[in-house]
Amino acid sequence: MKSRLALLTLAALASSPALAAERGFYAGLDLGQASYDLDRRDIDSQIVDAFDSLGLAVLSGSSSSSEDGFTYGITLGYQILPYLAVEASYVDLDDAEYRGIATVTDGVATADFRTQVTTESSGPALSVLGILPLPRNWEVYARAGVYFSSTDVTARLSSGDVVSAASDSSNSEEFLWGAGVGYSRDQWTVRLDYQQYTDVGDEDVLGEVNVDRIAFSALYRFKGF
Repeated sequence: MKSRLALLTLAALASSPALAAERGFYAGLDLGQASYDLDRRDIDSQIVDAFDSLGLAVLSGSSSSSEDGFTYGITLGYQILPYLAVEASYVDLDDAEYRGIATVTDGVATADFRTQVTTESSGPALSVLGILPLPRNWEVYARAGVYFSSTDVTARLSSGDVVSAASDSSNSEEFLWGAGVGYSRDQWTVRLDYQQYTDVGDEDVLGEVNVDRIAFSALYRFKGF
């Protein structure tokens, strides 16, 4: 009797909506906020060292940063099992900006210099999702993957009417991880997702930074694929 009851329970669970995620393709869009973990003190130090290498001493200075921005992405996924999916996506992590002002001297005269450094990153990503279905069409999941980043850094230095600028680009493959919660109804799934992209950027230019991303997404599941 107990074995029959166990079999009936397993059959009911297997056919419940929480475990009835169909195999196949899905696609969607997401919108949210990205936050760069800039090390402002390290950038301050790099700028002081740059002035020092030119024979200029920094008398005083201040700096600020803007690290949060709008992020969006597009996703194409395939549900292999109720507990496993793979996703290919393109993400735009927007940009972060550093601003600084320094009064420097060559031992005779002084001048004020303003520095503006902007870094932005975007690119494709591949992820594997481990999914835990829950009752009433809810699910939680964890992801791990690789981000193929294209990162651009632009620096602008000005003093009075004199302005100079330089830029640098780098490409790299970085680890990404994340977790989220989703709710499905009919062919639609909505998600709230947290992701972190690690060591984005070039260590020799602005340094590598982690980028945190929180996004809301809507996914459509295709029938018959």
